[in-house]
Amino acid sequence: MEQNISLILSRHGETEENKLRIMQGQMPGHLSELGKQQAEQLADLLEKEEIDIIVSSDLARSYDTAMAVARRKGLEPVQTPLLREMDWGVYTGKVANELDFKKLPESVESLEALYKRAGEFLQFLQTNFPGKRILAIGHGGFNRAIIVRIEKRQQEDILKLPIMKNTACLRFSI
Repeated sequence: MEQNISLILSRHGETEENKLRIMQGQMPGHLSELGKQQAEQLADLLEKEEIDIIVSSDLARSYDTAMAVARRKGLEPVQTPLLREMDWGVYTGKVANELDFKKLPESVESLEALYKRAGEFLQFLQTNFPGKRILAIGHGGFNRAIIVRIEKRQQEDILKLPIMKNTACLRFSI
């Protein structure tokens, strides 16, 4: 019998790169002062929440956000590259201009690859943490792929969802 996971999906705090509209992709990122405050506010919000496991992307901006909650919960975040942001390929580190998402260069991670990785992430949770209450701290773009997978929607729907606000929380039972 499969045990349901209670999942709180969040996004890292604001980064210096976010402020400059830099496409971070799989760069580590640096939390801004506001981002550090947002991480502490997330910890405040989740103060009374029962959380068994904190999973974060292995990129610094997500891990640093996760640590704000983890310190208060006495937990050590489990880092995984499965939760990393979309790889922006040749656009990584560049300022976000209007990109044609229908005609991205091959170096950019495809919607198909994002969709597949989101499924692998959810399988990782079900295999390693069945029945647990999990806080997962990821990234604006990739979290959309996770939501689409949970809601059993088509991969094209990834682009239809809004980007999560920094440290926003969405709750799911998976």
